[in-house]
Amino acid sequence: MSFPFLQVPEDEAVWVQSADIHRQIVALFQAVGVPAAHAHITADALTFASLHGVDTHGIGNVVGYCKAIEDGVYTIPQQLEIVSESATTALLDCGNGLGFVAAHRAMEMSIEKARAYGVGMVTIRNGHHVGMAGYYPMMAAEQDMLGFAMTNAVPVAHPLNGRKARLGTNPIAFAAPAGQERPFLLDMATTTVANGKINLAQRLGVPIPPGWAVTADGEAITEPPASRSDAWTMTPLGNTHEGGGHKGYGLAVMVDILCGVLSGGGFGAQLQAGENMSWTMAVDIAHFRPVAEFKAQMDEMIRTLHETPAAPGTNGVQVAGDPEFETAAIRRERGIPIHPPQYEAIVATALRLGVEKYI
Repeated sequence: MSFPFLQVPEDEAVWVQSADIHRQIVALFQAVGVPAAHAHITADALTFASLHGVDTHGIGNVVGYCKAIEDGVYTIPQQLEIVSESATTALLDCGNGLGFVAAHRAMEMSIEKARAYGVGMVTIRNGHHVGMAGYYPMMAAEQDMLGFAMTNAVPVAHPLNGRKARLGTNPIAFAAPAGQERPFLLDMATTTVANGKINLAQRLGVPIPPGWAVTADGEAITEPPASRSDAWTMTPLGNTHEGGGHKGYGLAVMVDILCGVLSGGGFGAQLQAGENMSWTMAVDIAHFRPVAEFKAQMDEMIRTLHETPAAPGTNGVQVAGDPEFETAAIRRERGIPIHPPQYEAIVATALRLGVEKYI
């Protein structure tokens, strides 16, 4: 059985140009009181995700964010506060506002500190969803630095050998620049799959593979659940001990430590729905060796991996980031596909808020 739901089905999609949807998102956020600068940051992150094929974390979510703002879930306009700071570290309070804004500022601070001292890191409390984690390390990679970002979340997955959710999907993202080759961009959940993939499968009415989620009794689920409940959980990356599930479990706890315990904002089991604590770090390559030499060796490594003989029945070896950058190249030309119900919801929200329609 195939599972054709990792992207919005192209034959059903409404296609929009990235500049147009970005403009629409900015207008929608400003209509619900988000300052222009913060609206642009959030639109950048959402559009980046959709351009790179991460539709679950992209532009289709703008309606939900606007509604949350209108319902008072977020404090808008938000006030970012530096709670504590040293030459290379900081603790940033998101002000119960948009997580995108705090994570963007945290990476900016990490980059500034790394430029001066070689390494900079910032952890964030009192935060919310930051979207595609890989967006933030790419900010560092564009400055010839290594970038890291993590975020924790409310429990949806069980620890290995457990049968109750205690951990979020807790993604880890890392980016490194290259020279002639594309950057290396790793963006992975510490669960077997991102939660958004299960939500997308449910919305499209397609099954999920065995191993993504299980019942409270440990039985595999193939019918994507419509909502969260104690009747099912997602699996840690690797699923079983034999499959390496202890590694996914350990990585998820590491994310909780760096994001939730280090910031004091709370580890997954202590969070309320919609809360997310995050962490960013930048490493300035120039403090270690000449950047040109680093990039040349990155090119050599990436080419060596790409030149690996392909296993039978495959399309050959890819490097982390290849699918996303290839998708972005196509979507910059053709546009971004939006699932019709999400497109209609965006247009309806624009009409309700008295915002001009740009898509």
